[in-house]
This record gives sequence, structure tokens and C-alpha cells, in this order.
Amino acid sequence: MTLQLDEIREFAAPGRIAVATDLTDTDYLLPYAIAQAKASRASLILVHAVLPHESSPMEGGAAAYYDPLRMDRDARLMLEGLARNLRDQGIDCATAVRHGFVPDVISEVVRNSGAGRLILGTHGRRGLKKLVLGSVARQLLEAMEVPVCTVGPRAHKGTMTHLETILHPVSLGGMHEASAALAVGLGRQIGAQVVLLHVVPPAPAATRDPGRAIATATEQLNRLIPADAISWTRSEVRSAHGTAVAEILAAADENRAGLIVLGVHAPAHSWLPGTEPAAYKILVSAPCPVLSLRVSPLSLAPDEERHASAVSN
Repeated sequence: MTLQLDEIREFAAPGRIAVATDLTDTDYLLPYAIAQAKASRASLILVHAVLPHESSPMEGGAAAYYDPLRMDRDARLMLEGLARNLRDQGIDCATAVRHGFVPDVISEVVRNSGAGRLILGTHGRRGLKKLVLGSVARQLLEAMEVPVCTVGPRAHKGTMTHLETILHPVSLGGMHEASAALAVGLGRQIGAQVVLLHVVPPAPAATRDPGRAIATATEQLNRLIPADAISWTRSEVRSAHGTAVAEILAAADENRAGLIVLGVHAPAHSWLPGTEPAAYKILVSAPCPVLSLRVSPLSLAPDEERHASAVSN
């Protein structure tokens, strides 16, 4: 996905934000949605998919009875009640209830509504819905052309109201300029500190001279920060040597990050259960929401390609 500068600016301050909900997660999704809508002066659209009968998860002992009309009515009533509350807070809000498979419904609503960002949870709360929504998050991260903000289990109790630090892990392996521009753009919009972090993975060259590898990465990170950034935000670059997931999560905790911006370019086959790339592990374990931007790595030399896989695999 090749992004232009004006697209990055729009992603940092979208005019409309879609919120995908399974109706059990609104208590922890809406505070983030409200904060992001106010920060961008954006409208919201609450989206719910009524699943086809054959794919609807049934909890143990539940009667095999399915009433799509009642589910549709209940969903519309609930979402409209939430929308009224949001409008009372000064946020323009619409609702969308559609029948179909969740990824298809969400993708269609986001596309047709012109939403510039999607917010969803990585897990639901009712029995097998945990598996359904986890699977949805994976599919949407690969398919969506707009940034996807996921709220994992560790981030359920937080809010973005007082977001002070944005952490952006940088792969330095192609198309990292797009995700870095998004992180810096958000920092400027919100007035938050931006920390760019690169993790040098264990490799023969890095092991022989870790100091040189760190210094090279730090120099490249500094080039991603605009010269005038000092006038509107605090920016910091860090390089570490180790395992990507562990170092990124440790940095998020250490810096009390309110948001992680992540460039994702995993191939479809790497999202099979048990083979999730580092990106998905970060999504479900992060102490704060993760804003993921799907990017495509450039053609790289073999050594550079291995280097780029530190975050995406």
C-alpha cells in the first residue's frame, strides 16, 4: 500500500471513525472512541453484524434457537441508545446494523461511510465470541485500507483522554516512513510525546558488533523526525537489542504509552492459529490500544528482509 502525505494527515485526524462492536464490549471501546472523536473532531458510526444462523456461536447448554429479527431489533435499540448518549456529549453519531459475516459487514460499512479509522476489540466476552472477534481482528488488519485501532484485554481499563506518550516500533525494513509519519502526525495533533523504537533482532552481525547495529538504527530513526518537530512535540528515538515483542511491550510499560502505532505487513498465511506474527502478539498483550497501519514492504535485499521481519513476523 503506497501512501501519500495527504493520506497520512487524514489518517492522523479522520473525519469519521467506525466502531465495530459485538454489543458486549461497548463499556471499554466507547471511552477510546469518544476521546479519539473529540481529538479529531470526528463523527462516529457504531457497527454491529448479525451473524448468519450457521455461524452464530452457541454457548454450552444454550438452546438451538435463533431469531435474527429479534437480534436485529435488540441491536438497533441498544446502538441507538448509545448514539443518543454520544450526541448529548456533542459527538455526531450514526449506527449501522447489518446481517452477514463480521469482516464483510465491517469492511462494507467502513468503505461506504468514508470512515478513516476503525476501532474494535481483539476479544469478545461471551463464550466462543472470543474466537470470532479474535479472528475478525486478524482478517481486518490485513484487509483494511485505513488504520485499525484495537483494544486488547490489558487496555480495557484505560482511556486516551490524557494520552501523553505514543510508542512507535519501527522495523526500518521498507514502508516504515508511512507508519512513522502517522505516529508523528498523531503526536502533533494530540500534543503527545512520540517515542520511535527499533529492536535489533539477534543475528550474527548484530551479535558481533551490537554497538554498531544500535548506532546505525538510531541514526536512521532520527531521520524520521521532522526538523521542526521540536516546536510542537517531544520526540525521542531508542534502539534496543533483543526480541521484538518483549522489548516493545517493555517499552510500552516503561513509557506508560497511551497508544502504540504499528506498521503491519504480514502475509495472509502467517495469521493462521499458532503462527501469529509479532504484530498480533503485541495487539493482544499491549497495555494500551494499538493503531495498526497496513503497509507493504519494499523489495529488499535478503539481509534487509530478515531485518524487516522483526516486527511483522
